[in-house]
Amino acid sequence: MQISETSRDVSSSPLLAPVRRFLTRRSVLGLSSNERRMLVEAQVVATRPIISGVLISGAVILAMTGLFEAFGVAPGIGYPWWVIELVALAIAGCGLAVWHIADWKPRLALTLFATLLLGVFLSVPVPGIGGQLAIRTGLFQLLPIALLVLLVRPWSIVSMVALMLGLAYVRIALHGPPPAGAALYWLYTFTTVGFGLLMGGYRIDYAVSSLQLRRRLWQQAHTDALTGLLNRAGWNREAGKAYADAVARGQSVSFVFFDIDFFKSVNDLHGHDAGDRVLQTLGRILAQRIGGGSYCARLGGEEFVVMVVDQQPEQVESFVMRVRAEFEKASEFATRVARTWPCTRPRPRAETASSSAAPGCGRRARRPSRPTFDLRRMG
Repeated sequence: MQISETSRDVSSSPLLAPVRRFLTRRSVLGLSSNERRMLVEAQVVATRPIISGVLISGAVILAMTGLFEAFGVAPGIGYPWWVIELVALAIAGCGLAVWHIADWKPRLALTLFATLLLGVFLSVPVPGIGGQLAIRTGLFQLLPIALLVLLVRPWSIVSMVALMLGLAYVRIALHGPPPAGAALYWLYTFTTVGFGLLMGGYRIDYAVSSLQLRRRLWQQAHTDALTGLLNRAGWNREAGKAYADAVARGQSVSFVFFDIDFFKSVNDLHGHDAGDRVLQTLGRILAQRIGGGSYCARLGGEEFVVMVVDQQPEQVESFVMRVRAEFEKASEFATRVARTWPCTRPRPRAETASSSAAPGCGRRARRPSRPTFDLRRMG
């Protein structure tokens, strides 16, 4: 679900801020900036092939009207049928390009250009030529309605609405109001825009619900319910990626293992609720003390692990001592002591990073009684 859109979003311009706020759904307001970015990227990836399909469908409709005119089945609006067929091919080419281009700005330009071509050659007759504009206009409006539902960024939506209104104005300027009157004509145009925006808003609400559901499922699968830290699966996923990034940047990586002594005695003497509170206490301290770029997980039972990136051994030692002191002070039972195995390598290599490397890491290093995690999955 990655997309190359590193350029600055035009919709972040201060001039468009009021428009962006007006077009922002209430369901999106509760999301963080990172979640909004993820939501936009997910919607762009999901809707890009559909937008391409809509443009190609519009090309097929235009090509069929050209053939109807060539065989005398339907009256034309002043354009040669072979020109209409060439324009239909151009629109289909734009649709294919939209599918394959990664940058959103060229995609938007091609989408607007294809929509403009379709609107002109399908619903704007040559001056002095009449035609069944009501049917042709209604046929054309199917395309921008679908696009308004699918477009994601406010700038894209505003551009499409402006294009629709501009084509509506050109029809009246060239051929005058329809027999039903200009009022009904503009009511029809604004209703078309309104329905497209309404359905697009519901699509955004559904996308937000899907994002929140995926986030909850991810948290359930990768987070320890008792302490709120990463579980073993989350550790292997998140810490593995962070470890690989640190190795690529040449940064030092330290691993600290925590184990609670006499934990079984706490459960036996005071019950599992008391044991849970002890685990939650250590988990809370670790979550509060780790810095940015560090990861902490409960691997199972009373075993915890912390990965510290780009810190000197003295800083890691200070972190360990601070956690031990705070845990001993916060613990309900005086017998609770945390044992640690810090491991620091200035430039770790993925092929040598494993739990068995702990004994040789330094004077205070001590090998766990059993492997608490598998760093080979991280390399």
